[in-house]
Amino acid sequence: MGGASSTLPPDMLPFIQTTVAQPFINGRNAGLGASAGLAVVLFALLSLVAFTAPVAGLVAIAVASMNMVVVLLRYRGHATTPLAVNMNHPFMDGEPLGEAALLVRFSDGTWRDPGEHRVRLVPDGLLGGFNLAHDTLDFPVLGHFTEAKERTPTLSRHLTLINQAIALRDAVNDVPDPIETAREREAMDTGLLERSWLEEEESVEVESPLVSFFRKKE
Repeated sequence: MGGASSTLPPDMLPFIQTTVAQPFINGRNAGLGASAGLAVVLFALLSLVAFTAPVAGLVAIAVASMNMVVVLLRYRGHATTPLAVNMNHPFMDGEPLGEAALLVRFSDGTWRDPGEHRVRLVPDGLLGGFNLAHDTLDFPVLGHFTEAKERTPTLSRHLTLINQAIALRDAVNDVPDPIETAREREAMDTGLLERSWLEEEESVEVESPLVSFFRKKE
């Protein structure tokens, strides 16, 4: 895992500027346009039912403003995703010309490479909020990730995007999936345990149906 940087390197783009985030920008623009259209229609309708122009205008603006706030809050959840990728990453939807890379922004504003493993949230009992940790057996902490007191839908979405970005980066860079490797190792360990257990069972006079089944499989 590389060092921390307080500024985003010039070859990295924030998630909201990637190709896969374009629908969120389009949705924001469409939502703001629809809110403006709603204000015009509402003003016209209210003016026809004996409302004075100033009153109709205030009501139309108030309704449209509330609608715009909802649109912007939804967009902000995507725009604040603490993730950046380079041009070779699949999030850019282009043909990679080199190694894909990504960085994650932590609560102190620094950008860091999360390393080879996928990540998870771990509560921080000292600072509050959550740390970001490798999703491995011992959960090594990478740093303080957020001051949020609970796992909000936005926070869960951010974590999902980060893990997707890590998996896609490794796919481009031909890095073996650590989850698949762990599954293969677990299967091998299970096989060893089964063989050891069967060897011990040789001293038992009456075999169970399960033991007989494994003996037939050998």
